[in-house]
Amino acid sequence: MLVILLGADEPVANMTKKGGEKVKMFEYRFAVAPIFHFIANKSMEAGLHVCDGHAKQTVQLFMNDAASEKGKKRIGAIQYEGSNDYAMKEPYIVSWRFERALLPDGLKRDLEAITAFRRDRNVGPSINPNAQSIAFKFEALTDGAKETIEAITAVLKKHARS
Repeated sequence: MLVILLGADEPVANMTKKGGEKVKMFEYRFAVAPIFHFIANKSMEAGLHVCDGHAKQTVQLFMNDAASEKGKKRIGAIQYEGSNDYAMKEPYIVSWRFERALLPDGLKRDLEAITAFRRDRNVGPSINPNAQSIAFKFEALTDGAKETIEAITAVLKKHARS
């Protein structure tokens, strides 16, 4: 179970104070892997809003954007891949993906520069500039995965704050 602290306007499971600021807590019962938790926490650390997209095994990622509806702009998602049936097999891949068409140019360019753990499409070359998303896929929270996740987090922080 994943508990996510959000600053979004969604139904609230619990309200608490963190550093004097109200935060919202959500539960995602499908989040069973530590790497899913780690990526969600790093997304929030970078300034993104992580929200339930009401899709199976997926949370949506939003940036603050004064020009968009309700001040948030969807840019991607964190999603399990590998199985939709827990009884047969637990999902084993966590995809951290960013939709190219929804990204500001600078953020898109900086994410494209990160090549480790890239898998933009399930078939064909790992890096595909014509694919809908820039996707990073992780199976375990290894040192290499952590290093790549930290690099992505740094890029997100740079652009979420600008």
